[in-house]
Amino acid sequence: MSRVRVRGWWLFSLLVLAVMAMPWPSWLIEAVYSRRIYPLVQRAMTGASNRVGWAIIDVLITAAALSVLWRLWRTFTQAREIGIVWGVWELTRRLLRTSALLGLVFLAVWGLNYRRVPLETTLRGATSATLSAADIRALADAAAAGSRVTRPPDEGGGDRSYASVAARLTGPFQQALQHLGMPAVAIGRPKSSVVLTPFFTAAGVTGMVNPLVLESIVHPDLLPFERPMVLAHEWAHLAGFADEADASALGWLACTLGDLDLVYSAHVFVVIETAGAMPRSGWRDVRAQLDPGVIRDLDALTARLTKQQPLVRDTAFKVYDGYLRSNRVADGVQSYSRVLRVLAAMPRGTG
Repeated sequence: MSRVRVRGWWLFSLLVLAVMAMPWPSWLIEAVYSRRIYPLVQRAMTGASNRVGWAIIDVLITAAALSVLWRLWRTFTQAREIGIVWGVWELTRRLLRTSALLGLVFLAVWGLNYRRVPLETTLRGATSATLSAADIRALADAAAAGSRVTRPPDEGGGDRSYASVAARLTGPFQQALQHLGMPAVAIGRPKSSVVLTPFFTAAGVTGMVNPLVLESIVHPDLLPFERPMVLAHEWAHLAGFADEADASALGWLACTLGDLDLVYSAHVFVVIETAGAMPRSGWRDVRAQLDPGVIRDLDALTARLTKQQPLVRDTAFKVYDGYLRSNRVADGVQSYSRVLRVLAAMPRGTG
């Protein structure tokens, strides 16, 4: 058996590295890609993926796994003819070529949004602000007060399924984009993944966007009060807000423009975020303001999170942290905590 030529493996690898390393000006990405090119791509791809009722990512993961297994088997069989070194070398080149091609698709379809102008900069201009303890407490107090008057009744609260949430959230989400001067997007059909849901449970993941076909994936077992904010967060990713803090802030804004069930989800989200950003004494004071029903919801969330597997969760967060940093998110997974700064920058009267 002759040694196989693997064409283009080095070219595609160099190309994707060059695109990722290139210092794209954020204003250029914002003006040309995120606001003009990406919305056209997103409306087409999400519109197409919405026609499929199941998670396309399950098919992609299964196909990728089978492809790798087949390639390993081919390497083993070829190694007897061309030698183990050349067999492994061919496998390496093929994997590099495939990874590079997927990387280029990722950047073109969605990934360049990581380089857009941060939402906080859009709201504040060039001025940045440090969030003080008083600012955090003000957000916590407002959310605690809001949660008391918006919490749905324990019984007879209406349909709170993902389908119902999506139907009620669609209008407010487009309003939120308009409020921020952003173009309208195609709303993603909420889907659950057969392959990924066990991993989501073990790792504490609530959802994701499939960046190759722009579909929204959510954990099917989230509590009813979690669903609006999680779905709005994933829709914000679909809208081109790759940064986690920006996606959460846009999701919060969308929920605050909706019905009481959606607003309640936004308030509980802020309560949880501020709880982790203030001293324990401050959190005790805020918790004392909460309605007993809200405390029951927080306790139910704590019980749900006990299903996490620490090893899986910690490993997943380390991998995701590396992924974010490779995409120019300097603070990695800590970017989630920046959402309070973005919320504080929202125009008064919002929410």
